[in-house]
Amino acid sequence: MPEVILEMKHISKTFPGVRALEDVDLLVNRGEVHCLIGANGAGKSTLMKILSGAYVRDRGEIIFNGEPIKETSPILTRKRGILVVYQELSLVNELSVVENILLNNLPGGNFKIDWKTAHRLAGQYIEQLGVDINPNAMAGDLSIGSRQLVEIMKCLAANSKLIVMDEPSATLSKDEFNTLMRIIATLRGQGITIIYISHRLEELFTVGDRVSVLKDGKNVVTKSISETNVDELVEYMIGYKLTTNSYKSGGEGRKGNLLEARHFTTNKLKDVSVNLHEKEIVGLYGLVGSGRTEFLRAIYGVDKIQNGELYISGKKCIPQSARHSIKNGIGMLPENRKMQGLVLKLPVWQNICMVALKRFRGRVGLNYSRIREESRRFIGDLDIKTPNEMIQTVYLSGGNQQKIILAKWLMQNSKILLVDEPTQGIDVRAKSEIYRILRQVTDQGHGVIIASSELEELTNICDRIFVMFQGRIVAEFGKDEFKDSVILQYAVAGR
Repeated sequence: MPEVILEMKHISKTFPGVRALEDVDLLVNRGEVHCLIGANGAGKSTLMKILSGAYVRDRGEIIFNGEPIKETSPILTRKRGILVVYQELSLVNELSVVENILLNNLPGGNFKIDWKTAHRLAGQYIEQLGVDINPNAMAGDLSIGSRQLVEIMKCLAANSKLIVMDEPSATLSKDEFNTLMRIIATLRGQGITIIYISHRLEELFTVGDRVSVLKDGKNVVTKSISETNVDELVEYMIGYKLTTNSYKSGGEGRKGNLLEARHFTTNKLKDVSVNLHEKEIVGLYGLVGSGRTEFLRAIYGVDKIQNGELYISGKKCIPQSARHSIKNGIGMLPENRKMQGLVLKLPVWQNICMVALKRFRGRVGLNYSRIREESRRFIGDLDIKTPNEMIQTVYLSGGNQQKIILAKWLMQNSKILLVDEPTQGIDVRAKSEIYRILRQVTDQGHGVIIASSELEELTNICDRIFVMFQGRIVAEFGKDEFKDSVILQYAVAGR
């Protein structure tokens, strides 16, 4: 029989107005990769934050290495050998790789750091993972994949016995993902246990041994990976079979250019031109670093262009700032929705009305009753799962937070939506709902440009796809020309 390293029994947790976990059990064997999945809001992150000591459980029992855990805190959990690699990495960009790996564990004494020993120790962890990372490099200069590896080395330096990886592959290139898979196999071979959280169900069959599914804060099932498949896991997650839908329009009623960017050039972009019609969804596809995000930021006026012209409904417009873009009917759903798209501590209604306050001015100030009425209407129209509009946005799932950002721009009646990685970190049901909303928006005369690293997402919803490679547009495909192998060829090789 496998040896159990972690037991979480009857775990329950309630936030104001939200029951996050109800009587949840989790059993993890030593040395296995145990996958944890569920729709947004299922309770995965809450369960892991209870394990890490970031949250205090309302009820339940945790047993680690055969010992009951009564007091929990991030520091105590770390000392026990349980560490978490969060999706939002926690490296200090201004410190070197060595300093980040040994943060809080730098060798030395008498108020001096023994740098020779520090470099030797860091070199051992780099060698242990078999990667090529310069120990003297600044963390902020590393790629996302390399930064993630440094996070894992931090775990090794803390003598970890169990590592929780929260969406570790969400922003990785194919090569970086392959490296991550190799590293996980290495860690498993060294007896380290992994809890692996991901919305990309296909990769579970590459990395995992067993999988546990949560739904609405409750246990659904735990199975061996070899005994299940993607369709079955989806059904466990959402409670019904998800049918395949096409979200592409037939192009009826499409008019002239709603937006036209001509010859955009920046430090990252080289002569990029893209146009967008009314009632159209245009996709931007390319590998990490191809310039997709930078192009959206340039249109929005966040990144300054060195050369180029922008036309909105045929009228020339110089992208100056986000404020200027909002006035011109452009809304932006950023890749990092928590840091750049929302104020998480504010209630839902305040996030929704944030850019449309001028609409609600009265003689003596804002008409708050009308604001809340309009907010409730958008909550209903977009099926945002929240007890009411007064709940702090931080307590909602990623998919519902993304819908709130959409509601914000729809309340402002933005004619053009720039959407960066719209479904990153959200589950299959929420993805389907986001696609449906975006198509409804374009059917009403709006236009959408989506930048995504998921090709299937773009071919599913877009009317046209532009492929970017090293800051350039290298190909354009109409919906009748979509062929994954050809699009990928351009994205990888530029031709």
